[in-house]
Amino acid sequence: MNPSPLDWDKLGRYLAGEASPEEAAEIRHWLERNPDEARRIIAMNDAIARLEPQAALDVEGALAKVRTRMQSPGPAPRASSASRWGRRVGVAEAWAAAAAVLLVAGVTLWRGRDRGKAVIAEAPAAVHSTAVGERRTVRLEDGTEIMLGPASRITARGREVALEGEAFFRVVHDPARPFTVRAGQATIRDVGTVFSVHDDGDNRVRVVVSEGAVQLSDVRDSVLLSRGDVGLLQEGRLAAERGTATAEDLAWTTGKLVFRDASIDEVSADLKRWYGVELRVTDSALLRRHFTGSFTSEPTNRVVDVLALALGARAERRGDTVYIRGSASSR
Repeated sequence: MNPSPLDWDKLGRYLAGEASPEEAAEIRHWLERNPDEARRIIAMNDAIARLEPQAALDVEGALAKVRTRMQSPGPAPRASSASRWGRRVGVAEAWAAAAAVLLVAGVTLWRGRDRGKAVIAEAPAAVHSTAVGERRTVRLEDGTEIMLGPASRITARGREVALEGEAFFRVVHDPARPFTVRAGQATIRDVGTVFSVHDDGDNRVRVVVSEGAVQLSDVRDSVLLSRGDVGLLQEGRLAAERGTATAEDLAWTTGKLVFRDASIDEVSADLKRWYGVELRVTDSALLRRHFTGSFTSEPTNRVVDVLALALGARAERRGDTVYIRGSASSR
C-alpha cells in the first residue's frame, strides 16, 4: 500500500524545529503510519547532519527536477502490472520526500553551521548520576529533559548521551544535530521524541517509545520504533514489539517498580539499583522461573519476602546479599 501524501512544507518546518504544535503532531502521526518512508527520511537527515558544507548547493533546482519528474505523465500501466506500478509510485514519493529533507536540512545546516560547530567544540562532558533508590530529573543545555532512574548515570556531551542504568528522555528536536543515546551495544536516535531506555548492564537494552519515533540500532541492524512500540536488544538480537507498550513500562518514573513475567536476571538487576541488594539464587530450577509483581516504597525485607514466596523458595539475607534457596516443597 502506498504511503499517504506528505506535506513537504510542514515536514520542512518540523525538521527545522519551527512547526506549530499541531503541525508537529501531524508530522509525527505521518511518520508513525509510514515507517518505511520515515526510515528513509531519518537516514537522509542523519547523513546530511554529518556533512560539512563547503559550497552552496542547488538543492532547490534538484527538488524542482524531482517534482517535475513526478508530475510528468508516464506510460499507462497494464492491468497485470498494477502491483509493480504501485511500487514505482511509492519509490518516487520516497525520493521526493528525501529531496524535501535535503532542501530543508541543507539550508538549515548552511545557515547554522558556524553556530553548531562552536557549540560542539565548546561543550564539555557533563556527568549526572543517582544513588540507589534515587530518581532525579536533569535538563541539558538544549532543553532536553532526562529523568534518571535509581543507580543510573549519564555522560552528556552536546547532543550525545552515554547511559548506564535507566532513563526517560523528553528530547528537544534539532534536525541539524540528532540526539543520540548509547547504552551497551545499542544506539538510539530520536525523531522529536519521548522515550525510555533501560540498560541492565547484561547485554540487554529495552526501549519504550511514548511519542514520536526513534531508531534503535546495533552494529549490524536497525529498526524504527513508533509510539507504543517496544524495542529490545538482547544477546546480539534486535527485535521490535509493535504496540505492546503499557503504562507499567513507565511506572518507574512515578516511583513504582513493576515486574511483568520478568526473568530472575532482570529482577536481580533492578533490585540492585532500587534497593542496593545483591540477589543470589542457589537453585538452578529457580533461575528458570519468572516473577510478576510490583513494589512502591516497601522496605527491602518485605520485597525479598514477597519474591521468595512467589517463587516458592526461602530467603536469607546477609548484609547487602540475599540468598534465594529452594524449599523442600519447591523441589
